Amino acid sequence: MTSSAKFAVPFRITLKTSFILNGALLFMYLGAFYWLWSFDLNLLAKLIVVAALVVGFINHIRQYLLKTSKRAVINLTWQDQNQWQLNTATGETIMAKLVGSSFVNPWLIVLNFKPEQGGRMLPVVIMPDGVDSTTFRRLSAKLRQHGGRALPEGI
Repeated sequence: MTSSAKFAVPFRITLKTSFILNGALLFMYLGAFYWLWSFDLNLLAKLIVVAALVVGFINHIRQYLLKTSKRAVINLTWQDQNQWQLNTATGETIMAKLVGSSFVNPWLIVLNFKPEQGGRMLPVVIMPDGVDSTTFRRLSAKLRQHGGRALPEGI
């Protein structure tokens, strides 16, 4: 006997700092800096690209390592079908829906959310070391089972 989704218990996920994700980001940015200086571009173009890389690096550090960014999600609650509650590091609670472009893999989960209040899409990257192993496994299974009910891309 199965219970209806109406009576389902909310699935809570508390995110921790993922050293795998932060290591991958550091490797990516260091590689970008290395390859940028190996190309034969004029100095002004290199400085502009370096400035963009530094801004991106600082944003990623604030969002994923320090979790001080306005868009840094620290808790997720899957309430029912496609209703999610996101709690940010600033204490803001965002009600959102999961978008169909989300990605589930045994080593990585990327959840793309569209806030109900409007605004930009909010991605949440979850690595296996960013949550406990049971939560990661359960979330992967639930997303594979119910993921077909995510919002289509154009909505």
